[in-house]
Amino acid sequence: MIWGKTHYLDASALVKLVAEDPDEEPGRDAVRKYYWGNRDSVYATSYCVTETFSAFKTKSLRHRITEDQYIKYILEFRRLILGVNLRIDDVPILSPIVSTEAERLIKKHKIDFLDSFQIVTILHGRFRVLGPNSQSILITADRDLAKAARAEGAKVWECTTEHAPIN
Repeated sequence: MIWGKTHYLDASALVKLVAEDPDEEPGRDAVRKYYWGNRDSVYATSYCVTETFSAFKTKSLRHRITEDQYIKYILEFRRLILGVNLRIDDVPILSPIVSTEAERLIKKHKIDFLDSFQIVTILHGRFRVLGPNSQSILITADRDLAKAARAEGAKVWECTTEHAPIN
């Protein structure tokens, strides 16, 4: 039996969808294959999208990519990802659950606010009601985020060291 799942991509995974530089090689092909194979249920928080654009800028500022590559990554991310099937899902950032859970997660796991916000969205957002066979999956290349999310009960695929989950 095939179960429907919602797939949440962290910025570290979103970058891999278009970036061709060597820094993104670990897990890049697997993330792309998985992303294009799950076109109907792919989400990110609005902040992960913003972080993705920031990651491209950081690569450019640190001379990891050229200006032409920076522009290409931005344009391709907008055209191939944002303009196609990536959906945005956020828990309201001013909600009480974000306030209480973000602080707890930051202190417990030593992660930043946006990572804690992503965990809150996955665990308390609109898809939280799905059964265990349809539980949302966080896709990330951030090992600290993966560890924290797992500790909180989320399903996680850390794409640089693990095999892609079976749908």
